[in-house]
Amino acid sequence: MKKLAIVILSIMFLANLGFGQDSTFVGYATCKIKNGNVTLQTFGYKNKEQGLAYDRLTIQPIGSVSKTVIGLAIMKAIELGLVDLDTDINQYLDFNVQNPRVKNNLPITLRHLATHTSGILDNEKFYLQAYSNGLVPNLSLQHYLKEYLVKKGKKYSKNNFGKYKAGDAYNYSNIGAALAAYVIECASKQSFDTFTQTHIFQVLDMQNTTWYYDSTNIERYSTLYDEKDNPLAYYSLATYPDGSLKTTVEDLSKYLLALMNGYHANSTFLDKKLWSTYYQKNFTDSKLVRGINPKEPNTGIFILYSKNGSIGHTGSDPGVAVVMYFDPLNHEGKIFMANEDLTPYNLQTFKEIWSKL
Repeated sequence: MKKLAIVILSIMFLANLGFGQDSTFVGYATCKIKNGNVTLQTFGYKNKEQGLAYDRLTIQPIGSVSKTVIGLAIMKAIELGLVDLDTDINQYLDFNVQNPRVKNNLPITLRHLATHTSGILDNEKFYLQAYSNGLVPNLSLQHYLKEYLVKKGKKYSKNNFGKYKAGDAYNYSNIGAALAAYVIECASKQSFDTFTQTHIFQVLDMQNTTWYYDSTNIERYSTLYDEKDNPLAYYSLATYPDGSLKTTVEDLSKYLLALMNGYHANSTFLDKKLWSTYYQKNFTDSKLVRGINPKEPNTGIFILYSKNGSIGHTGSDPGVAVVMYFDPLNHEGKIFMANEDLTPYNLQTFKEIWSKL
């Protein structure tokens, strides 16, 4: 990977910049990549109450942008000979997953999970129980998934599944994403956290990227804020691979650059064939599926295509708003990450920031 020219600009907002109440963000960072050059900017506060600036080394969760890492982990596991995209996941798991609402169902595969066509749904009643207060999840990934997906589990319900065969319909699934990560965990015989640290974050020099909060370094993390700019308590997620990656704008820029280089066959991180599989569009005229979002009409392996042709993912959670996309035609990539939700009040501000990147 060639040496990068990185311009770091840290700018503090004044209290009111002519915006109405809650029309802006407590703190945020942006990244622009053009022809391999990376420009980072940071604004506002990582902790407004203490007057601490949001800077290029501020760590915060990135929500569902985390799912693109699951996709890369799947590609790495294929490269290592651990998994196959189109093999029944039950061949890897230490428990059995079956859709109880479909007779003669097709086997669920990693490809189904990675394209949100597995038939596994997010049952809000139980999915919200994956969240807990504190720095560490209250349940392990395995424990939560078994409770949710296996009969007699405390969170098991037929409503956790759709009335269609695997591959027939698109239904965005956080649980399905977490299950894909657990398949890698079972196949590699190490935690998904360890697998990704070894095979992704260390390789890409993402030194400030982890799945869990580090209690010994808590001052590095941004406080998260609700739509009224009230600070939120730290929270964790049992299904952490689907949205709990914590990183800096600097590390995320390295990650996005690696994705862009991979798309253009200019990266040794993965074999060219694996990069091609990662980005291959899975929905074609000959393989139509129901339920596709017209704004995001196609998907690779946990990476989305927008209607305008840009590629990437968005992420949201309480106190989190992240957008990461690149334009494959003009070799430009952009990141926006904020420590506050996107709301009707600040949406226009986000659009203005994004359009100027």
